[in-house]
Amino acid sequence: MKTFLKFSFGLFFAFIVANGLYLFLLPHIDWEFRKTKEAHGFKNQHLKVLVFGNSTAMDGVNTDLIDKHFGPAYNFSVGGASLLTNYIQLSDYLLHNERPEKVLLFLSSAHVKYYNPNEVNPIVDYYYGNSLPVSGLKDIPLFKFRWLVIENIKKLLSTNHRTAKIIKGQLRIKSIVPDNSSKKNDTTIRCLNESFYNNEGYEYMWRIASLCKERNIQFEVFELPCWKFAQNECADLVLQNKVIQNHFNLIMHNLNNYSKCDTLLDPNKDWLSLNHLNYNGSIKVTSEIIRILSR
Repeated sequence: MKTFLKFSFGLFFAFIVANGLYLFLLPHIDWEFRKTKEAHGFKNQHLKVLVFGNSTAMDGVNTDLIDKHFGPAYNFSVGGASLLTNYIQLSDYLLHNERPEKVLLFLSSAHVKYYNPNEVNPIVDYYYGNSLPVSGLKDIPLFKFRWLVIENIKKLLSTNHRTAKIIKGQLRIKSIVPDNSSKKNDTTIRCLNESFYNNEGYEYMWRIASLCKERNIQFEVFELPCWKFAQNECADLVLQNKVIQNHFNLIMHNLNNYSKCDTLLDPNKDWLSLNHLNYNGSIKVTSEIIRILSR
């Protein structure tokens, strides 16, 4: 019995140490942990442009280029980020820093509903959360961030991933995966009206709009390009909503328009992976974003 208790205690102690070591190492070896820690640490900053979105924006929006045109910029985007995640990040930044001039929100595909709108990226939850105690096994680091084990193994095995850099929040990987997909014939059918963006999946987009309006910050929403099979022939869309007595008119800048993508992007050179732009693609798309913002 005594031997069993010693073994159990040793196993428990080893588990605690392993979790602590894992949590210590993550900011040193993982891109998103490192950048989220950096972004959460911003205090008394004077950034002019803030970029929010998920992994497609993290890869595809070149904040270094934006910086050269509009002043200091940072890309807060993280993989799998919901609009609530972006709202939490923006709220925290505004609480501790000078207000920016522009907030840019990028949707990976504005014509696909954001499911699970109340979920928060686990890394953002760790840094920006309410410091709640561990409520179960799912909150233990080895379980909460289990997907990062596989992602970091990929980094060890891939030269492109090992040499990747985070520049002003943008992830830059020197890799090319051609878009060999084909345009669908029903692209016009998938164009949506403004009511689509008033459902619960987009609630926090409007809350971000409200935050920006309260602080006199220019707020712009973009749909980033996808591969050809997911592109559309939709025009930019004027959106209207009312949040806490505030009326909003937003323009959804559709960068996923087939004709625009055909002009801007080389399907054989500008993609990193499915619907994710590489560095070359990010320069082209960000140049178009700058052109739109400068009108």
